[in-house]
Amino acid sequence: MADQPPNEPPNGAPSKFVHQDVSKLGIASAVLKAIVAATGRAFVSPFKGPNGANTYFKDVALAAFRTQLGNLNLAQDRYVTSTTCTPVYHQYCISHKITPDSITLPSGTQAHWLGSKDAQKVLIYFHGGGYVLPCTSGHLLWLDDLCQNLGQEVSVLILAYDLAPESAYPTQLRQAVELLRYLTETEGRNPADIIVGGDSAGGNLTLGLLSHLAHPHPEIAELKLNGRIHAAMLISPWCSLTQNHTPAHVRNAERDMFDSRTLSRWAAAFLNSTSPFAGDPYSEPVLATPEWWEPVADVVEEVLIWGGENEILIDGIEAFAKKFSQGFRRRGGHVDVIVTKGALHIEMIIERGLGYKGDSGTGSKQVVEEWVKAML
Repeated sequence: MADQPPNEPPNGAPSKFVHQDVSKLGIASAVLKAIVAATGRAFVSPFKGPNGANTYFKDVALAAFRTQLGNLNLAQDRYVTSTTCTPVYHQYCISHKITPDSITLPSGTQAHWLGSKDAQKVLIYFHGGGYVLPCTSGHLLWLDDLCQNLGQEVSVLILAYDLAPESAYPTQLRQAVELLRYLTETEGRNPADIIVGGDSAGGNLTLGLLSHLAHPHPEIAELKLNGRIHAAMLISPWCSLTQNHTPAHVRNAERDMFDSRTLSRWAAAFLNSTSPFAGDPYSEPVLATPEWWEPVADVVEEVLIWGGENEILIDGIEAFAKKFSQGFRRRGGHVDVIVTKGALHIEMIIERGLGYKGDSGTGSKQVVEEWVKAML
């Protein structure tokens, strides 16, 4: 059963949109609504008090993001982006005069280097985007900055995993396992020289990978490492996919970059189901018990769980972090749980995409980068 292609979608699952006609009028309508929302927010933002982002510019931009994302459907999500992060990576290399360097795995899946592939230490990175969107320029800008700040002995390797709804769970987990297998078995890298990490859906995928190493997924071949991975970095990990009505979804409705409409659409595409019971411990980490996370301490030494106080996912992140910490620490694992006051979802990445060169004032960028440096 291991490593077999996923079965065809069950009846009632979300349709595949690869070959469907896309309503460009619907996209135009979503963009227009976003402009109207941003314009309205520009007038009321100075009077919002704590009910918004920590800067005026960011607050207005987030109003546009929320509105546009909330008014698109899956077909339109796919139309306005790319099929994977590969074209985004190549465009970034062209615009920043970087020579692209990539790995093509046996399945045909690619992974892309930032920094030298000959560096001793590597950060395997899984990008966010709800498993529906590819990586953005903000991801690459932040990762490139991080790579340069860490020095020549560290490089970043970004997995260009297949996106939903065309490719549903557990496709992405299978590809993540394949990449780690390639680095440790084909290239012979020491797990102690590897950090794995990701943001949002990429944080979810990181946890799925750690779960597989401790509890092999029944549809994916087991991977046994000859030592522990040095560290795992979880930035705003998407831990609760099917429960999108927690208090934070209301409390932070005007502070974050998306709302429950977007999350529900993306979760259904990834899980290939609209059922509230579609998740499992690999795909929805908040469902796992503390006992599930105990043996993860045998496959990774250190873990960072970072979340923003203003993100709508924070309740799921904190519920997961509590159970993970209980189990992981029982076996001697070390975990840092940091919630940054006033920060939104994947703040350091969103801010880089918005043009911020540094931190806008919350300190989220600094705290994550300092943690990574401390791991090296």
